[in-house]
Amino acid sequence: MSVLFKQISKKSFGYLLAFVVLSGFYMSLAATLPLNSDSASAVLEAQDILHGNGLLHGWGLSAESYYATETLPYVVLAGLAGWHLSFYYLVPAMLLAALVLLAFRICRIMAPAGAWWWLALVAAPTAFGVQMMLIPCIHMGAYVGVLVCWLLIFAQIRQEKPAVWTVFVVLLVLCLASDDIVKYCFVLPVLGAVGLLSVQKRRLEYGRLVLCVLASLGLTHLLKTVLAHNGAFHVPGLWTMSFAGQARVWYNLSVLVSGVLHFFGAYFFEKEFSLHGAGKELLHLAVLLLALWGVVRIARSKTRQLDLFDYAALLCLGIMVGAFTLSQLAIDDASTRYFVFPYVMMTLLLARHTVLPAAGRAMGLAGAAVYAVLSVPAPTLNIWQTNRNFPINMELARLGLTQGFASYWSAASNSLPNQVRIAPVEFGAEIKPFHYLSKRDWYTQGGNFVLCDTPAQAAQAQIRFGSARMVEPVDGHILLVWDKTLTLPG
Repeated sequence: MSVLFKQISKKSFGYLLAFVVLSGFYMSLAATLPLNSDSASAVLEAQDILHGNGLLHGWGLSAESYYATETLPYVVLAGLAGWHLSFYYLVPAMLLAALVLLAFRICRIMAPAGAWWWLALVAAPTAFGVQMMLIPCIHMGAYVGVLVCWLLIFAQIRQEKPAVWTVFVVLLVLCLASDDIVKYCFVLPVLGAVGLLSVQKRRLEYGRLVLCVLASLGLTHLLKTVLAHNGAFHVPGLWTMSFAGQARVWYNLSVLVSGVLHFFGAYFFEKEFSLHGAGKELLHLAVLLLALWGVVRIARSKTRQLDLFDYAALLCLGIMVGAFTLSQLAIDDASTRYFVFPYVMMTLLLARHTVLPAAGRAMGLAGAAVYAVLSVPAPTLNIWQTNRNFPINMELARLGLTQGFASYWSAASNSLPNQVRIAPVEFGAEIKPFHYLSKRDWYTQGGNFVLCDTPAQAAQAQIRFGSARMVEPVDGHILLVWDKTLTLPG
C-alpha cells in the first residue's frame, strides 16, 4: 500500500509541477495580446459575482454564458488571492495547461506506448493559435470539462461505479449550460458513436452512458429555465440560423482552409518561394498533411477495431467541419476557433494509433521539439507594455472619471486596470444601450463622460446630451466630459 501511495503521489506531483510550468509559459504567451472588450467582460462579470451578484442579475451576456466554464475560474482565483490584472492572462493559461495535461493523461490511458508527441500540434501554439486559445471566453473551459468527461467514461469502462455517473452528469450539465459547443464536440459525437457500435454489434452498447447524456440534456434545459425564472443573467444567443447559400459555402471553405493553415503555422500563400521565405510554413504544412493523412488512414482502416472514442473523435471532426461549412457562422479566420477541440481529438487519435519502434518514437519526439521551437512566438511578461500602458484608462483615472459610455469595442477594454465602469452603447440613428456583455443598471445609473471613436460620434453625443464641458483627444479617441449625469434608459 505504501509503495502504491508513493507512486500515486509521485505521479500527482509530476502533473502538478507540469501544470505550474505550463501555466507560467502559456501566461507569457497570452501576455502578447492586449485586452479586448469581449474577453475583458469576463473579468467584469467575475468582479460583480464577488461583490454579491452571484447569478449576474441584470446582465446581458453573449451568445453563450460561459458561466461555469470560464467566468467562475476568475471568481475562484480572485476570491482566493484578491484581484490582480495578471489574472486576465493567467486563467486562460491555466485552462490551456489543464487541457494539454488532460489530453496527455488520456493518451497514457488509451495507449501507454502511444505517440503522445502529436500533442505538440496543440500544446505549442503559433501566434494565431495563441489568439484562438489564450484569451478569456473562447470555449477553453468547456473543452477542459469535456476531456474530464472522457476520463470519467474511461474510469467507468474499467470499473463501473454509480457515484462516477453522478459526477459525470453534474459536470456535463454545467458544461452544457455554460457553452452550447459541448453539444457538437461531445454529445452528438458520443451518441453517434454509440449508434454506430450498436448497429455493428446488433445490440445497444453503452446504455448507461446514453441514459446519462440524455438525462444531462434534460437537466440542462431545466437548469436554464430555473435560472431564467429567478432573475439570473440573460443570454441573447445567436441569431436565427439557416443553411448558407452556395456562394457562402465556398467562402466558408476558403475561411476554413485559411484558418486551419494559420493555426498550424502553415499559411504559405504570398510567401517567397525560398527556404527563407516560406520554408518554415512549408515544414508546418508537411506536418499538417501528415496528420490529416493519418486521420484518413485511421478512418479507412479495415484492420483496426475502432471503439467509442475513435468513432466519437472522427464524428467530432466531421460534425464541426460540416456545421462550419454549411452555416453562416464563418466571418473571418478567427471564426475557426471552433476547431480547437477537433484539433485536440485529432491529435489524440493520432497518438493512440501511431505505433512506432523505439527509434521512430525518438525521431517523432525530436520532430515535435523542432515543430514547437518553430511555432511558438516570443513570450513576454510585460503586460503594461503589451497594452501600451493603458493610456485611456489612465487618463480617465487621472481625471477622476469612474462612470461613462463608449462604443462596444472601446468600453470594457478600457475599464481596466483602474476600476472605471464604461457602459457600451450603439451609435446609430440615435445613441442606444448595447445590451451585450453589459448590465442594465449601468444605463439608468448613468455617467458623466462619453468616449467616442470618431468626430461624427462626438458630434452626435453633444447633440444628444448637450455641449460637453471638456473635449479631449486621447489615444486616437475623443473624450467628452459633462458636469451632469447622463442616462440612457431603455
